[in-house]
Amino acid sequence: MAVDRAYIDTSLILAILLETEKSSLAQEILEAYSGSKFVISGIAINKALYVATYEYYRQKGEIKGRHGLRKLIAKKGYPKEVLDTINSFLKDLDVEIVNDYFKYTEYLRLLRDHKLLPNDAQIALTCKHYAIGTILTFDEDFNGVPWLRVIP
Repeated sequence: MAVDRAYIDTSLILAILLETEKSSLAQEILEAYSGSKFVISGIAINKALYVATYEYYRQKGEIKGRHGLRKLIAKKGYPKEVLDTINSFLKDLDVEIVNDYFKYTEYLRLLRDHKLLPNDAQIALTCKHYAIGTILTFDEDFNGVPWLRVIP
């Protein structure tokens, strides 16, 4: 089912990269929307990079809690595998990377009216600014945002 543009949220990326119980559904969603122009902004990439890096080091037994991640990154950097995988994902899908949009008064309104987390409010504002009406996400918090059609 193609739409003009569809924002790919962090939760969908992580379901594919980390092979979770939602991985198959995430792949089906991407295939169903393959006729769309996929869009993402820096805030979603940042979160995907952070969580994927944490999981990479956790699975290797090099970290136990999120507080140690900063020290581990300072020592070892970001894993090449994580950077390459995220880069390949974005490149293979020809994802358009847009700048995050931020207008403080709108941001506060979203936080208050829709009780969104800060990153989610930022993403919702970015979608509104770029007239992106569809978001591919497993995050149900976006359901109350009137200008977004949440898939699945």
